[in-house]
Amino acid sequence: MDFFKDFNFISAAILLCLAVPIIGGLLAPFSSERMKRTFGALLNNVAFIGCLVLSIYLTGALLADTYSPFLQRLYKLIPPLENFITGKDIWVYIVVTLFFLIVTYIIAFLLTRPVYQHVVVPLANKIAKASVSMPPVIRHVLGAVWQIPKAIIYTLAFTLLLNFVAGFSWAGSMAQSINQSGAYRRVNESILQPLLETPLAQKIPVVLMDSFENAAATLEERNIRLVRYFNGVTLEDAIASNDEIDALALSLTDGADTDREKAKRLYDWVSRNIAYDQDKARAVSVDPTGIDSGAIVAYETRTGICFDFATLYVAMCRAAAVDVRFVTGMGYSGTEWGDHAWNEIYDPADDRWINVDTTFGASGLDYFDRPGFESDHRDAVVQGAWS
Repeated sequence: MDFFKDFNFISAAILLCLAVPIIGGLLAPFSSERMKRTFGALLNNVAFIGCLVLSIYLTGALLADTYSPFLQRLYKLIPPLENFITGKDIWVYIVVTLFFLIVTYIIAFLLTRPVYQHVVVPLANKIAKASVSMPPVIRHVLGAVWQIPKAIIYTLAFTLLLNFVAGFSWAGSMAQSINQSGAYRRVNESILQPLLETPLAQKIPVVLMDSFENAAATLEERNIRLVRYFNGVTLEDAIASNDEIDALALSLTDGADTDREKAKRLYDWVSRNIAYDQDKARAVSVDPTGIDSGAIVAYETRTGICFDFATLYVAMCRAAAVDVRFVTGMGYSGTEWGDHAWNEIYDPADDRWINVDTTFGASGLDYFDRPGFESDHRDAVVQGAWS
């Protein structure tokens, strides 16, 4: 895939991120002050990234168990805190991570100042002094070469931001432009996605990557053993529909030209109209006996856990004559992997099965045929398929 293929304004923005630092370095040759600023910025960036990663791990450790003895004591001291933490995970992650980031960065700044004064400044002076004797052209070329790492970092950071924006359903035409950009696809597929899919990256809550949005789908839901969802409820019973569900599915898909469009309309409705049921998740994790589950329950109550989201989607796809599967596997919570359920639909136009996760989609992110779906879903097993 060529970097300049399907060139659009997104491609132009990526190209600017790559070119501007290099052009700036070409126009401004080596100098002592430039060396100090560059080394200082490098030191600060390394410290910032280290503090961010540390802050995310500290946040994950603190919030891994929202019913830990430590948090229980905080709940007693600050009663509204329990509802805030258990009901708005993504905002808790942001606030707590920012708190840890500020504290750790202040400490890191104080610790790195001596390094800057006694290592960075003398080294910058030596490099600048050695470059004085070089021809002006060489100094300008070296100035450009010196900026290449910064240009790469800027490009990757901007591509990561685009990756994040493209994941939201509200991004609309912007997301379409991002995905159509040949430059974005080249950087994303060859560099960014391989980095994000490494075991180390997947341990970092997606405040840095895709795990950011997964926290919004709640941590607890993915820690529940999915096998319990089937206790007393067969899959066939769970996907059973009624006249009201069938009528709604037909109404939503009326006029759709393709199965993919039908499936997307149904996905949008389920992810936007069914709310995740925190209380049910807790109850099922303790004892699922006597707890109603399935498509009809989710539709009538407008709430459910991932099993309910997925079975309602199956019921609606069947009514609209869309080939659909019910899939179980592991989902990434931002701190760990846990059992999860989602769907696949068949797209005849592309002759392939498309991953669909209405539960994750309820967080506001687009999980219909999402690029990099496997980065936070794995070990998929098809439990049932319907035509």
